[in-house]
Amino acid sequence: TLQAKGHSHVLSVVLASGVHYAGVAAAEAVAVHPELQQESAAVCKAYYKLRELFEAGLIGGVEGKRAIDVGAAPGGWTQCLQEQGASHIIAVDPGALTLTNMDRIEHIQTKVQDCIAKLEQRGEKLDLFVCDMNCSPSEAAVVLRNTRPVLKEGATVVMTFKKFSEEGKCTQESYRRDKDSALDGLRDICSDLKVVHLFANTTLERTLIATLAATPAEGSR
Repeated sequence: TLQAKGHSHVLSVVLASGVHYAGVAAAEAVAVHPELQQESAAVCKAYYKLRELFEAGLIGGVEGKRAIDVGAAPGGWTQCLQEQGASHIIAVDPGALTLTNMDRIEHIQTKVQDCIAKLEQRGEKLDLFVCDMNCSPSEAAVVLRNTRPVLKEGATVVMTFKKFSEEGKCTQESYRRDKDSALDGLRDICSDLKVVHLFANTTLERTLIATLAATPAEGSR
């Protein structure tokens, strides 16, 4: 019987050049999506996107590092960063966090554009930028650019590209164009850009992983 939970083996099927290839492996030998492992009381399903990145080794460890989570509510990615050992997490969102453990979490309950100046004034230079907010890819790219002054050179960047528009008029084609445009527009401030489709992503969602490049010196732009 095929079942997602409590299974003993994993069946993998790949279609390549018109040919289907199938393989069977014992469950313990395969990296299973964390949502199926029932190990964590996640505050929301978004949690599993970030956790999957850590478990797959797609991003490095964050123990002892400082992070900013933009569009944090209800707190899934903030929760994951906390569990992974981040020393301080700035969760930015006008909405409420539904976390019971706020250890090492600073909730700034406003829009990100209204708090960057304050973070600059106190000298923040953060190691990690994550963003899973409901916005288009081009809007997410703007958020990263606006947050750049409080990020370290070489900071890890993780953001979700979503098929989203306030008017609900985003088509699959317009989403793909926007995603490609946002990606091209980030190449001047990021290196090692990688776009992946996680198990935890929806059908059209993609996750961007990148490294923040150095800010050009005055006069060299």
